[in-house]
Amino acid sequence: MKVEKEHKGLRSFISSEYRNLVLYVHRYFNERYYDVSAEDIVQDVAVNLFSKLDFDEHLENIAGYVYRSIRNRITDFQRKSKKEISFEKFTDEDGEEYFSKNIPDEGNLFLKEIDDEKFYDSIQEALDQLSPNQQMVFVATEIDGYTFDELSDQLEIPIGTLLSWKHRGVKKLKEIIRPDDFYRENDD
Repeated sequence: MKVEKEHKGLRSFISSEYRNLVLYVHRYFNERYYDVSAEDIVQDVAVNLFSKLDFDEHLENIAGYVYRSIRNRITDFQRKSKKEISFEKFTDEDGEEYFSKNIPDEGNLFLKEIDDEKFYDSIQEALDQLSPNQQMVFVATEIDGYTFDELSDQLEIPIGTLLSWKHRGVKKLKEIIRPDDFYRENDD
C-alpha cells in the first residue's frame, strides 16, 4: 500500500513537472554535443526511479530527489568520453556555417616572434616600478619558486599580507606591460 502511494506521488510529480524537468536538463546539458535529448534523460531517470527506488522509507522531498537524480544523470553523461562534432553541424538560420564566417583568412595570419631583449628589458623596467615588497613577493613566488607558506615562514609575515602585496604588484604590472611591444617587426 505504501509503495503504491509513493509510486503515485512520484508519477504525479513527473507528469505535472515533465516540462520543467526537460527545461532543467536544457539549462545544464548540451544535447548536440552529447547527442542525447533532454527528454531521453528525463525519461531514463524516471524509469530508473520507478524500477530501482526502494520505497520502504517515506520519500520526504520528491522534487528534490528527482532533480538531484537528473543532475546526477547529466553528470554521468558529461563524464563519459565526448564525441567530436564537425563544424558543418553548426549552421545559422540560412544554413550557412557560422564558424567559417568568423574565422579569418589564413593569409591574414602570421606568426610574430618575440624579441627576447625587448621582453626582458620591459619586464625588468616594470619590476623596478613596483614597491620593494611587491617586487620581492613577485620574484620569490614567480621566479624563485617559493610557495606563500614557505615565504611566510621564512619572513614571518602573514600569508594574507604577502598575497595582498603580490595582487597589487600583478595589477600594476598589467598596467605597465604591453605584450605587443615584445614582438619583432616582420620584414617579410
